[in-house]
Amino acid sequence: MIDATFDVRIYNIERRTRANGYTYKVVWKVGTKKHSKTYPTKALADAQRSDLLTAVKRGEPFSTETGKPISYSSKAADTNWYDFAVEFVDKTWPHFSANQRKNVAKAMTSATIALLRTPPKQFDPIKVRTALREWAFNSKRRANCDEQIPNEVRVVLEWVQRNTLSMAAWEQSDRVETVVSALGTLLDGTAAASSSVSRNRRIMNLAMEYAVRHGILRQNPLPKGKGSGGGAPKVPQAIDTLC
Repeated sequence: MIDATFDVRIYNIERRTRANGYTYKVVWKVGTKKHSKTYPTKALADAQRSDLLTAVKRGEPFSTETGKPISYSSKAADTNWYDFAVEFVDKTWPHFSANQRKNVAKAMTSATIALLRTPPKQFDPIKVRTALREWAFNSKRRANCDEQIPNEVRVVLEWVQRNTLSMAAWEQSDRVETVVSALGTLLDGTAAASSSVSRNRRIMNLAMEYAVRHGILRQNPLPKGKGSGGGAPKVPQAIDTLC
């Protein structure tokens, strides 16, 4: 369900001086959070501000997550990241080797931790990661009727599912930066090896492209030029036709 509010305030356009001219910043507040977007021309900024004002005058609720009118929302706002990640793993599972599956599980685990609304302080951090890596993102294990998921793992995963942000988080640049940073950081806070960073970003790019193909996201939100390095799983042609 989309969190929305009618508490919206649209501010005047801010003109910023740059070395090569001016930029124009549209600023608005939804609930207690400010949002902004900068444009190269005043006409573009005026158009955006006008659209926001029109939505307010129509009495349209705004998403507290994206800061945009609900009518602007894509399927992202209605799609839970955890559910999407599990689906992506299940769809790609048959096409990857055992080692590639482990790498996908690791990348999805790091991204999921970064996309939680609040840190899972009531659980051991290692147990949370283990539950995600070895159960949530292990299609074979979840499908094995002879191996029941331990109750403590089930409790952790149910909490994660409830507390994971929607895919609309990928439409927010600060959230994207948080995930990208998490993909390049080890548990102790130090930087991961460049090969691991490249592999994780490549895997996440595959997930984002899958989201775009299925209409969940309008475009791949990851920074261009990243995630294309070596060490990533090869992409089977069959993945392009997955439903």
